[in-house]
Amino acid sequence: MKKQKNKSSKNRFLKDVIIITILLLLILTTMFIRPKQKEVVAEEVQKRVGIPYQVDHIPQSSKRPKVHRKIKYIVIHNTANPASTAKNERDYLTNPVNTSNTSWHIVVDEKEMIEAIPLTEVAHHAGTTDGNEYGIGIEICESGNYEQAEEHAVKLVAYLMKYYKIPLSRVTTHQDFSGKPCPRLLIDRWDDFLRRVEEND
Repeated sequence: MKKQKNKSSKNRFLKDVIIITILLLLILTTMFIRPKQKEVVAEEVQKRVGIPYQVDHIPQSSKRPKVHRKIKYIVIHNTANPASTAKNERDYLTNPVNTSNTSWHIVVDEKEMIEAIPLTEVAHHAGTTDGNEYGIGIEICESGNYEQAEEHAVKLVAYLMKYYKIPLSRVTTHQDFSGKPCPRLLIDRWDDFLRRVEEND
């Protein structure tokens, strides 16, 4: 009788251990395995912003290490080149004379937007690990009608905030991460840029 009781207690104990182990595994799975964030759909972005959204990814390289990540920020830049269009900026990423590791995700001008690196991958644009690993780098072209390019960027940022559930507090400048005075045409008007983004949300 005592032997049977001990066996029954041992079975109960083993069942409890199995249940606790399963629960712990479920908790760990929930903590570390999150659903993969989706890429934006070009047609939806075009509809929201009002200009073509071209997907023209550069090949894997030091500029595009093909490292997947979670998106936490949107980081705004100016190209610092008054003569360069979105197409020029995209072409320069794969130009052999460009030996820099610097890259970005989307470039915007007065006529189009070009995605050079998938938004769910790391790009080297913010000057810090945190900004590069978690930020979407958006370049605003200074050529042509800059005011129009900036307005397209406002609408694009508003769309990306909603799509990836990024709060306005995490829409940042390049300067916020590395101290570099970029976006140079927006730093003095940053609060106004954020207000316009919020109004477009």
